[in-house]
Amino acid sequence: LQIANQVAPKFGLSQFTQDDFNHFRTLPIHKIMKELHFPLYKVPHAISLALMEYRHLVNVLEPCAGICPMLKALCDLQVPMAMLSSNTNENLQLFLQRLQIDAFLWVEGTSGILKKSHRIKQQLNKHKLDPKQVIYVGDETRDIDAARKCGMRVIAVTWGFHNTELLSSHEPDYLVNSPAEIVKIVEYLIAQA
Repeated sequence: LQIANQVAPKFGLSQFTQDDFNHFRTLPIHKIMKELHFPLYKVPHAISLALMEYRHLVNVLEPCAGICPMLKALCDLQVPMAMLSSNTNENLQLFLQRLQIDAFLWVEGTSGILKKSHRIKQQLNKHKLDPKQVIYVGDETRDIDAARKCGMRVIAVTWGFHNTELLSSHEPDYLVNSPAEIVKIVEYLIAQA
């Protein structure tokens, strides 16, 4: 919300309230753009500005509750993990280094790329990963759709951008309300292998 309100005036948009933000969590990106009368061609510039604003906040951001214990538990289970994010490589590295998080085999920023499935396929090929052996974790309907397009199972998390109802409507393999639930799913899948 803070980043959106930093960027909004640069595009002639009014400041957003918490109620506005909560409403946007119920909508796919294209419907948000339609409601705001925000043309598609302006999206790359808006993303670029938002990522620059994020850079100013990276020193004060904290992981969501339960993320660090989840990462430790998955490391203890010897589950290989990687991070593919819509953020920039620089922002990701600053965040992870500041918090001393070293749980990922590789970290890739996409700088807000809109076609996630294309970037996921690139990373699957680059790292020689079998999509059937990968579980994608995301917080948007785009994540669910992209993972499906790439042949991966997907865990949708309810503490991110899109709300529970919208995520559920895209039928992820798993829908979780806490990071601890991800550990339980992975433990179950390991036991089934």
